[in-house]
Formats: sequence, C-alpha cells, structure tokens
Amino acid sequence: NTNKVPVELVVNGQVVEKKEVVADGSVADIEFETKLERSSWVALRIFPACHTNPVFVEVDKQPIRASQRSAQWCIDAVDQCWKQKAPRIRDSEKQAAEDAYAVARKAYEKILKESFDDRAK
Repeated sequence: NTNKVPVELVVNGQVVEKKEVVADGSVADIEFETKLERSSWVALRIFPACHTNPVFVEVDKQPIRASQRSAQWCIDAVDQCWKQKAPRIRDSEKQAAEDAYAVARKAYEKILKESFDDRAK
C-alpha cells in the first residue's frame, strides 16, 4: 500500500543501515550516517530487486580485509578440498599439489591475522 522501498547500506556483506525512499522513478539523493572504521567494500541494495556494484573504500591506507570468520571459512574450504582431492592425485604429482594447497592456506592465514575479530558473534 505504499511506494516506499527500503534502501540498505551493505558493508562487507552486512546490512549496517537502512532508509526508505519513494520509488516513483525519479532520481533521489540518499545519505547514511555509518562511519567506516576499517577499509571496506560498500554497496546499496533494494532487496531482492537490485544491488549496486561495490565501491572500495580505503581507511588509513589499510587493505580491505574480510572478517576472521570469513577468512577461517576459506582456510577450512582449502583443507576440505585437499582432503577430497589428495587421494586422487598421482603420487608423482602429490608433493607439488600439496605445496600449492599450502600456499593457498598460508595466504588465507595471513588474511586471518589481518582481519577483524567477529568470531564471538
């Protein structure tokens, strides 16, 4: 019964703020109050209809980093993939493959150390 739609501010995949706008086909300005504490990607969306491309915002010249939960998920995925693939790799290629997986794991472990702690949530 209304032509208002919620516009969500999405930061690193999480909705952090929401405002309503009138969906009448005209261009409208919108402002949010959220202050970024760390480098992040930011987007707007009207769920489930549309989503902007991300805008990458750098804070204090720091890289954009995922949360520790996200980085840990990537480490676990590398480990699971290795567990599933390793038995099917030729013995002559296994060490090179294991080394490649170790490089991936090490990269995600570095990201984990650089990421903010959201694991208690």
